[in-house]
Amino acid sequence: MRRILLPAGLCFVFLFSHAQFKKIVISVIGSSTAAGMGATPIDSSWVNLTQSYYRQLGLVDTIYNRAVSASTTYDGMPTGFAPPSGRPAPELAYNITRALSYNPDIVLIAYASNDVADGYTIQETMANLRAIYQTVLAAGKLAYVTTTQPRNLSTALQELQKEERDSILMEFPAFSLDFYTPVVAADSLSINPVYSFGDGIHLNNGGHQQLFQVVKNADILAPVIPLALTVDHFTAAVQQQEVLLQWTSEVAVPVLFDIQRSPDGLSWADLGQENSSGSPAGTSFSWPDADPLAGTSYYRLKSSVAGDVAFSTIAVVLRPALDFAVTKVYMSQGGSMLVVNIQSPVNRTLAMNVVDVNGAVVGRQVVSVATPSSTIGLSLSGLARGIYFLRVSTPEGKVVTKPFVRL
Repeated sequence: MRRILLPAGLCFVFLFSHAQFKKIVISVIGSSTAAGMGATPIDSSWVNLTQSYYRQLGLVDTIYNRAVSASTTYDGMPTGFAPPSGRPAPELAYNITRALSYNPDIVLIAYASNDVADGYTIQETMANLRAIYQTVLAAGKLAYVTTTQPRNLSTALQELQKEERDSILMEFPAFSLDFYTPVVAADSLSINPVYSFGDGIHLNNGGHQQLFQVVKNADILAPVIPLALTVDHFTAAVQQQEVLLQWTSEVAVPVLFDIQRSPDGLSWADLGQENSSGSPAGTSFSWPDADPLAGTSYYRLKSSVAGDVAFSTIAVVLRPALDFAVTKVYMSQGGSMLVVNIQSPVNRTLAMNVVDVNGAVVGRQVVSVATPSSTIGLSLSGLARGIYFLRVSTPEGKVVTKPFVRL
């Protein structure tokens, strides 16, 4: 469970003075369970229970629920997505583009079981979920993806529901919600009768209560709740080859800021430090990440005040991966091989040429690389000592050149 730790002297202010903060906005997209089917009255649904809980804490005003019965992940795809033949186009009133139109801080993506029931493969469902999730991150928001739920289908399809649950938990480790395990029968892959609405598909009030507990226990608001009186306006933005982090210190006392980055929102590494000692409240800070990750990165500040520690909101950056990159070139032990590490977002074939200082090609090899990276050995047998260049090119004509010395 994720928790925000606040300096002891600030806890009372945070818990009882939420009016000073902008309330968090949540959007939901998904299928019938998220829409409230099985809950009587509708206030007993897991989405409405979540809204009621956070309203009582003064953290959330409204959850915009765009879930609708019978929908699949294809219905949730962004506007403009062209589905494969035989698959539905995005449902514009209920898709991720509509959910983002409310300018939410968090989006909950909750497709329970219709993809499997409609015969969609796990691969296409995961591709859709990945695209929806990335659309949220590209908008600078956070997303949580719920797993599939048990449903009274054939044994083969029930096995697929379980396999898809595992795929979601693996794909979105820190930002997934397990809606399967709490409501599955202990001796089968069907809905636990205690939580069944009676139609073999939906959950009753008790089942919705179980799903609400999953959301509550996950502490989904923790990454976006501001630090009381410590940090304001923490942002991260791609600027050319860097990611620029900016924030404002809201206290006059000395604060040590540790800049942290994560590839998955789960494991964090320290990148650097800034100290506000001697700076007045309202001082702005900036810090460049000169070597950012390709793809999705999560940033936060660890704020230390007189020994007390707190964490900022999480800023999300989606930095497009390079088409391909030669990340390492070095000689093997003994010097008979040139070892090349290549990063590629797709499986592909590349041409590797060794060129001397006069521009003559003295070695040539075609290699196959796999995503996300491959290590290739290029024989240097018969090559004289001297300076050379490794030229790696794609069939489309994109070229990366790296120098090396044959010893």
